[in-house]
Amino acid sequence: MAPEIDPHNLAPRQIELINEGRKLEGVHLSIFGYFGGPELQGACIGRMQLDEDGRLPASDYESPEDRLKELVLAQLLRGALRQSIPIVLGGIFEDIFALRTLEAADGDLQEYIASAGARVVDMLPPSYRRHYTSALLQRLAVVAAEVASDFELGWEGPRTFAHGLAAYCFAKKGVRHADAEYGAGLGAVDLDRLMIGLLGETAVLEEAYRPAPDNKEPDEPSWFVPYDPACRVNPYLHPEGMPSTEQVDLLEHQLGREVPEKHPGPARQKALAEGVLVDISPYASREYFLCPVAVEHSVVAALGLDGLPPESEWEDLLLHPAWHGAAEHPTWTSFDYIAVGFEGQQLYVALVAGTDEMDSPVLTIQYLGEVIDEA
Repeated sequence: MAPEIDPHNLAPRQIELINEGRKLEGVHLSIFGYFGGPELQGACIGRMQLDEDGRLPASDYESPEDRLKELVLAQLLRGALRQSIPIVLGGIFEDIFALRTLEAADGDLQEYIASAGARVVDMLPPSYRRHYTSALLQRLAVVAAEVASDFELGWEGPRTFAHGLAAYCFAKKGVRHADAEYGAGLGAVDLDRLMIGLLGETAVLEEAYRPAPDNKEPDEPSWFVPYDPACRVNPYLHPEGMPSTEQVDLLEHQLGREVPEKHPGPARQKALAEGVLVDISPYASREYFLCPVAVEHSVVAALGLDGLPPESEWEDLLLHPAWHGAAEHPTWTSFDYIAVGFEGQQLYVALVAGTDEMDSPVLTIQYLGEVIDEA
């Protein structure tokens, strides 16, 4: 069992690893299950959300000491991930060169893959080893480079199985390197934590690493097919099955764009005073969010909720899906969804995080547009 890290007495190398992790701006600490303290400043829809026990996630720690330990662990995991990027990318290129050389000389690829000289290819699912060629690794190198860029720019999960596999290679190499070179004391348990944070669901990855039934060799892996038909995937990886222009236009609102706050800072109070915004903070603070929440009057009117008494709890129709969106994507600045009225009215709205005139966090449910055709 790895020794427990003392957050008050970190070794210089551990502090160096934490500082390395700060360079990985696209990987938020909440990915690793840390939701507390001043380290998570800035506008995000999950910042002031109540947990399942009706508490702010930051208060989910037994003591400030526990919170500090969780912070240090999350920082070490992020540092391990950052350090793994050049190791994995460099290793894939070395494997490609080695396999290409063996292919030209009609050498034994399997012997290399199973040898100590393999850098990354030996980490891939063993059942598929007869399919591991320089051509397949070239495609995996493109995927790994994309994943590394996503870690820097904003990680939202894998687009294909290969992207999840590359994330696993980064995580495993990173934890091993952090433990060996930095004394991070992470190990297998924290590798699992890292993978759950990056992938959310690891069952598909785990299945790929199980031995093939009856020792049968599986067919050529279809690792580069996008999970979402509307997902933009590099044509080098998946030249077929990309969405048409019409499909892309239809699904454009689902491709991760951020919705800006319409009434930022001092404009929020003016909008509340003029009735442009409706304050639903009292109900929201009892059931869903701790920060002030307002909804545009245009949303309330379009859904037929205007003039309803507070005890009808019509706010649930807006807050319940917003609460789930914030739970699923706590670091996003906005979340689009369809709100439904009591009479079946439907409307595109967005939960948007922002700040008021005192720079305190606020949430606004904003009008996006009518749902013309449910299909």
